[in-house]
Amino acid sequence: MFRYVVATTETLEVQVFKRLLGVLIALSVLVTACGGDSDSDTTDDAPVEQPASEPDAEPETTDEPAEDEPAAEPEPAEDEPAAEPEPAEDEPAAEPEATPEPLTASFRGVTETEIRIGMTSLDAEMFGFDQGDLASKWQVAADAVNAAGGINGRMLVPFIEVFDVLGSVGADAACVKFVEDEMVFAFVGWLREDNELCYTELNNTIAVNGNDVTPDAISRSNGLLFATEATTLGIEVNMIAAAAADGLLEGKSVHLSLLVTEEALIDPLGAALEAGGASISSVSTITAVDDVPAAEANHDVIVQRIADESPDLVYSLEPSLMAAALIRAGIDIPVMTSESDEDIFLNLGVDPNDIQIHAFAPAQNQTIWDQGNDPLLIECVENYNNAQITDEDGNVEMVNVTEDPSQPFNLDLVVRACQTVQLFAAIATAAGPNLTNDTFLEAAANLGSIDLPGMSAASLGEGKIGADDSPMIKVVWDPDEEEFVPAG
Repeated sequence: MFRYVVATTETLEVQVFKRLLGVLIALSVLVTACGGDSDSDTTDDAPVEQPASEPDAEPETTDEPAEDEPAAEPEPAEDEPAAEPEPAEDEPAAEPEATPEPLTASFRGVTETEIRIGMTSLDAEMFGFDQGDLASKWQVAADAVNAAGGINGRMLVPFIEVFDVLGSVGADAACVKFVEDEMVFAFVGWLREDNELCYTELNNTIAVNGNDVTPDAISRSNGLLFATEATTLGIEVNMIAAAAADGLLEGKSVHLSLLVTEEALIDPLGAALEAGGASISSVSTITAVDDVPAAEANHDVIVQRIADESPDLVYSLEPSLMAAALIRAGIDIPVMTSESDEDIFLNLGVDPNDIQIHAFAPAQNQTIWDQGNDPLLIECVENYNNAQITDEDGNVEMVNVTEDPSQPFNLDLVVRACQTVQLFAAIATAAGPNLTNDTFLEAAANLGSIDLPGMSAASLGEGKIGADDSPMIKVVWDPDEEEFVPAG
């Protein structure tokens, strides 16, 4: 869009005439002023000897200055751009800075000095993962915001709970405690299995989840749900863009397979594929089932249809089940996917070496950390490494991100905590001094681009609740490590 600037349309001749007129007036004033000086000398002497004649003399002296004053203006008129009297009249518009809106107890969990938030983390120690001190990760992230002045002057007051990654019992108990006992303004933490619905759907409480969120959770959350991770649509659109950049899509026919509950994604994914140079040859929707044999049977039916159509690519949002069905049918059609979790394939007995898989994934935190060019990520880790945590017995001890350097989970969870807390802080800050659910939602809808650690691009906006916009990269299967690793 072009932007036009409207200016006055005086011709050069008019401008020259005005300048000449100013000079002539100035010369006439000079002549008048010289004559006026001699007259004023006479009248200055006269009042001493002839005070009675003063009334006759005064009109002359008062008339002359009245004529002289406007006439003397042309000299500064030559420097008119520097004078700019109009902007001086507009300067009072800056006065609102002197009267900032006072902080008040504007909403549940929000006082003039603090914002109460509930925070959770998921404990996966049962799987042998060394995750370090889970609670301290979230405490340190909140402390960093407070150390920088808080949110519009208010300090975060976190209430932190840690519970097992499996099941919903711990998550539900924490939710009830936070909203009923602690009266928090928002949930800011890590949840899975749609447990954020306890806050958004049941208790009208904002939730900022440091995990991905499902389309069902989004539709049931009344607009109160946000996430650091891209939504399912965001992830898939980013993946399609990466596949197109890799030259995978140009001129290809694609079979798109997804769950019935994901039908709303068909049109936007189709548009993204077409923008990348591909065309959808057919679409299959599959009803989600709880047991693996039934799911495999559903995919076997779809694969027979795919065999009849023989597309160039199969794009499935259930890639492990689709890959297994293709292998069982002996059909060698490449599968495109955004899934790079090796367990998703190995747990179903799928060896990615047995089929052509084009997988794309976000850059890993460890990779970004090793590159050393993300200042927010570096700051996040340094805050954690330098933090002192007081335990329940009052003992002060240092916490460290590298309890076991061979385990990446500690780093990932430190970064997850920073991302989630900083996303909440960015929205709440934009909401202004009067912090409520409504002002928070309005701020999120107008937030735009933001900087978050471990993300090369992030944003929120109207209808966009997943922050991560980082481009995805191609990953390939490493049979020795039995995991997907960055290509090249």
